Amino acid sequence: MTQPVSQKTEGALRAAMKRLLEGTSGHTDGRLTVANLAREAGVSRATANRTTAVLAEFRAAEAQFRSGSVAELKARIRELEAELRAARGGELAELRATVKTLAQQIQILALQGEEQRRLIAVLEAQIARADRNVLVFVN
Repeated sequence: MTQPVSQKTEGALRAAMKRLLEGTSGHTDGRLTVANLAREAGVSRATANRTTAVLAEFRAAEAQFRSGSVAELKARIRELEAELRAARGGELAELRATVKTLAQQIQILALQGEEQRRLIAVLEAQIARADRNVLVFVN
C-alpha cells in the first residue's frame, strides 16, 4: 500500500498545478505533464504519483485546458483567415487601380510618341524641300 503524502507536499503540488495551468511556471518549460508538475512542486515523480486526487484534478484540468485551447486556437485561426482575406481583397483592389493607372499612362505615352513621329516626318519633309530651294553662290 502506498503512503499518503503530507499536506505540505499536496499544497506544493496544487500550487505547481496552478502555475502550470496559468502558464507561469518557474522551474519547467511549462508543458502540462506529470513530470513537470512534480519538478515544479519540487518533489519526486514517485511522490507526485502517490497523490491520486491531485493527479486526477491535474489530468482533468489538462484535458479541459487542451480542449479549450483547441477551440480558442480554431477561433483565432478563423479570425486571422478573415483578416487575411480582407487584406488580400484590399491589396487586389489597390493593385487593380495601379494597373489601370499605369495602362492609361502607357496609352498617353504611346500617343505622345506617335505625335512626335508625325512631327519628325513633317520636319524632315520641310528640310528636304528646303534643300532643293537652297542656291549655292560661289565667288
